[in-house]
Amino acid sequence: MISLSSTLKKNYIKLIILFTILLIVSLAVTGKYLINTSKLHLRNAMSFLTYEIGDEPSSNTLKIFTDNLVNNDFKVENPILNDLKVVIKYKDYIYSENENKEILDIAKDNKVENFNFYEYLILSNNIKNKDGEIYKVMLIKDLKPEKKFFFNIVKIFMGGLILCIIISAIIVEHLLKKISKQLITLENINSNITLENLEILKPVNQFKEFDNIWGSYERMLKRLDEQNKKQIEFVHNASHELKTPIFIIGGYIDMIKRWGQNDPDILNEALNSIGEETKAMATLIEKLLFIAKEGDIKSEKSEIELSEIIVNTISSLRILYPKSTINFEPNYTIIKSDEGLVKLLIRNILENAIKYGDNKPIDITLNCNNIKNRTTLCIQDHGIGMSSEELIHIYDRFYRVNKSRSKEISGHGLGMTIVKRILNLIDADITIDSQLNIGTSVTIFFQN
Repeated sequence: MISLSSTLKKNYIKLIILFTILLIVSLAVTGKYLINTSKLHLRNAMSFLTYEIGDEPSSNTLKIFTDNLVNNDFKVENPILNDLKVVIKYKDYIYSENENKEILDIAKDNKVENFNFYEYLILSNNIKNKDGEIYKVMLIKDLKPEKKFFFNIVKIFMGGLILCIIISAIIVEHLLKKISKQLITLENINSNITLENLEILKPVNQFKEFDNIWGSYERMLKRLDEQNKKQIEFVHNASHELKTPIFIIGGYIDMIKRWGQNDPDILNEALNSIGEETKAMATLIEKLLFIAKEGDIKSEKSEIELSEIIVNTISSLRILYPKSTINFEPNYTIIKSDEGLVKLLIRNILENAIKYGDNKPIDITLNCNNIKNRTTLCIQDHGIGMSSEELIHIYDRFYRVNKSRSKEISGHGLGMTIVKRILNLIDADITIDSQLNIGTSVTIFFQN
């Protein structure tokens, strides 16, 4: 795994290399510009001399050698010639401002040549005057001033680059020390931190990013602590709910061993009670398993007929609760949802309505609204109801309303927790209205 410091150093080196390449390219462009400018001066000067010599007869052009026309006329008319050395040959006549004979040896017609690695540039050309006489003209450009200027720029740029490298290296090293110090601080705190000393150990961060990391870490710890507490509470409650029927079953088994073999009434009572507790345990385990594997459950939507599911659910519940009265007029309604989850949803809500309905009739209504593209299922009981304070906790695990009033009602307080999970899985909505001693109305909104 790559460390942060080595990554920053590598990126720093890459930036220095990139900056150096850009600097070299800039210097190369500058040098090329200076050379091209000098070549252009040579060609402009040669064009000027071609015009001046070519427009005069031999009698006048000979004055180049007798009256020094180069200095007296040509350089006055064209100041570019002041920066050049001029050599003109005609028959046995020679006009020369150049003292280095080696430069003349490299001259080629109508082509700029460089001498001694651009110490000089030379351009040679044959020019005819008005009488057709040929003059060999050579122009020499001394590049020492340009080279001096160029190397001064190189020195300035290189000095700036070295200074930039040194300063940036110091800054990067200082930054790395600060970052490393912050990381070590966070690492040391991580070894000793708990939710109790979270605020005490909170570091003073020099960087906003580290402060954001700490805030995220703090929120993560609180979420984990909250989840851990819920998990512990869930295990404790589940253990308690399972211990109770096991203890009851054990008690009835002892009763059978002592008196049940000789007393049929005691035997039947014990067996019936054991059967009821076994069913209750099976129901509890089924609900616990649903909650545990909720993350793995996938909702598979298909077209289902909601009235048929409600009728079948009512029929199965009447076997378990023969004294219950459930009023429902089937209304053919098609919705698109998961059939298994919808069955479990309706069963849990109906079971709650039966258990807390105080043996009073339960009313079920089903309406389809095509305009709003949803179906409404309402389950209304007329039982003990709930207060607004109790209604807030209705989806909490193992929560049961007013235990003093519902202690004789079987259940584990998981039904509405499962209802909420199912609603999230099938993308349905719910509203619950309840009043003490009047009843509870549960309304579910399905998407058509």
